[in-house]
Amino acid sequence: MRVVLSKVAYIHYNEILAQLSKKWTQKEIKVFISEYENVIENLKIKLVSYPYYSKKDKIQFALMGKKNVKMFFKVYPKENTIFVFDFFIVRKDPNNLYLL
Repeated sequence: MRVVLSKVAYIHYNEILAQLSKKWTQKEIKVFISEYENVIENLKIKLVSYPYYSKKDKIQFALMGKKNVKMFFKVYPKENTIFVFDFFIVRKDPNNLYLL
């Protein structure tokens, strides 16, 4: 299964890593990246069912980084693809959430 990040998701992921590098140690950054990889792996093997952000649109989310970051995604089984819409720091204003 391939993973596709939207432009917004790619930018926000890199912004989060940059912010983390200012506050956290390299070990904690590796843990965050590992959590992302674990979510993707769980989706590929269908090990975990993540909650829905929008059941109608089948958009799900996973909490990462000590539950401070939500990753919004959609699985397209026919195309064998996971599309990541955005990474959102939960302490931010939810009105600033990129429209999914």
